Amino acid sequence: MMTGLAKLRDVMKEHHVDAYIIPTNDPHQSEYIAECYERRRFISGFTGSAGTAVVTQGQALLWTDGRYFLQATQELDQNWTLMKDRLPETPSIEQWCAANLSKGQAVAIDPSVVSMATYERYVSVLQPAGIHILNLDHNLVDAVWEGRPPAPTSQIIVQPDKYAGQSVQSKIADVRKAMAALDVGAHVVAALDEVVWLLNVRGADVTYNPVVISYAVVTRSSVYFYVNHAKVTPEVHEHLKANGVEVRPYGQIFADLSELSKTERVWVDPGTSVAVFVAVQESSRVKQTSSITMAKALKNTTELDGARSCHIRDAAALIQYLAWLEQECVSDRVGSLTECTGGDRLDSYRAAQSDFMGLSFSNISGSGPNGAIIHYHPTPQKCSPIDPHAMYLIDSGGQYRDGTTDVTRTVHNGKPTSHEIECYTRVLKGHVALGLVVFPDNKINGYQIDALARGALWEVGLDYAHGTGHGVGSFLNVHEGPHGISFRPNPTSFSAGMLVTNEPGYYEEGKFGIRIENIMAVVPAKPKLAALSGMKFLQFEHITLVPYCSRLIDVSLLENREIDFINRYHMECFDKVAPFLKDDPAALHWLQRETKPIAR
Repeated sequence: MMTGLAKLRDVMKEHHVDAYIIPTNDPHQSEYIAECYERRRFISGFTGSAGTAVVTQGQALLWTDGRYFLQATQELDQNWTLMKDRLPETPSIEQWCAANLSKGQAVAIDPSVVSMATYERYVSVLQPAGIHILNLDHNLVDAVWEGRPPAPTSQIIVQPDKYAGQSVQSKIADVRKAMAALDVGAHVVAALDEVVWLLNVRGADVTYNPVVISYAVVTRSSVYFYVNHAKVTPEVHEHLKANGVEVRPYGQIFADLSELSKTERVWVDPGTSVAVFVAVQESSRVKQTSSITMAKALKNTTELDGARSCHIRDAAALIQYLAWLEQECVSDRVGSLTECTGGDRLDSYRAAQSDFMGLSFSNISGSGPNGAIIHYHPTPQKCSPIDPHAMYLIDSGGQYRDGTTDVTRTVHNGKPTSHEIECYTRVLKGHVALGLVVFPDNKINGYQIDALARGALWEVGLDYAHGTGHGVGSFLNVHEGPHGISFRPNPTSFSAGMLVTNEPGYYEEGKFGIRIENIMAVVPAKPKLAALSGMKFLQFEHITLVPYCSRLIDVSLLENREIDFINRYHMECFDKVAPFLKDDPAALHWLQRETKPIAR
């Protein structure tokens, strides 16, 4: 029987395609996508959330980043070559194509799933090499994907102002102010989280992400919501109508943009698909980052209060799980407990919390060597027992009506080695370093402070291959831009109101993984001499409230101010979370023990 890869190569021949690029993306350039868009996963077998496949008649290659090198090695079969993206020795996709294809050959893409920014990067390298780029009107993988899942049809819900903190009309007015400043007559909103944020609605079209597959277009006098009508309930219809939003068929946006751009300048984000750009007349295109990207990242007071509140409830759930897990391990009742069944238990504790809407991503529950797979996701068919004598990493999160959580803790319920303790403590030192930093307002970005999280590891020749932090939505996507903390340059400066994770780690292949992750809010700071400079300063407020693992901390490696930070943080954990554990004495006892002050 022919494989999907073999069938794809036959289809490529029929269309005179020499290389076909298959990104992870959906038509909205989402990081996490509905099953019907999982084309790269189908053709390659690689299940990670990031990566791009390139198929020629003789080769099949998969580019992915450092989070997934080990996972890709395990999941790709002998037909595939792993390209370790962003390493100095690894060529980019366009560089590889230029070096391995001949002049006159053709690279093809589906323009609906490739952003204009990416397309322009391809063109800049391939065109000088004499290689053609074909924008096909259909996706070649779909032609060979038997049993492709249908498009999702989940119903939309309203996100009330008491959670959103800003009305739809107020948000639209802000967008129109930005449009006026840029002298445009229309603003295309293509990113799914931006659409639902603007309209104060949520959906369930993408697992773990409360979004709906849709577009929006804001003009000077109208707002259009392009979506499958079947998803719009009477309540949502009334909500949209009351805010002057007209619902139109999902696919109509292309014809509407074509017509609109005959008379108006149209604002389109560079990350929007080539298909949307092409629908807008070239002379009318204004290529600029969406005005909603930053507006969504700067949480209002209601959203920040919601984030703090949901993190307390979420902490109670994780503490209940960690206390229960420890008891299972020390009582030698682990038995058939696996990474999956353990994660299921955690899910049940989260589901019991008020305003719980679901998980924010699939549990990363890794025992021993599986913890070294940075984005390891166990399945019932492929998971390991939780070893009570090994390191255990649990990275998980929840979606609540008032916020989104993402927290990682690494624990050991036996007797950790001195090496494991030192590695954990050095990761913790980097985590604390970000918690202590104070910096000027609107001048410092995540690239400039990333080294703080790595310094204690670098001192002994260790590091980790992923970024240190990402933005987080408000009952929205767990990964959100434009800001972040990483060794990769990012020009977006921190501003008060942003949420960002703090998650340094360390991983030894075949042995263990360590990651410690909190969500932090960017808040004003008041250094004692700031009045002399007249400058404004910022700092990070940790809103995740789960203790660090006491038996993995080597206090002798900590400075006094690090010890003070940990003790203050643990006091806050106890004071805020203990009231939510009054009906679980075992969890409350665990919290009391883990938050005892540490000292040399």
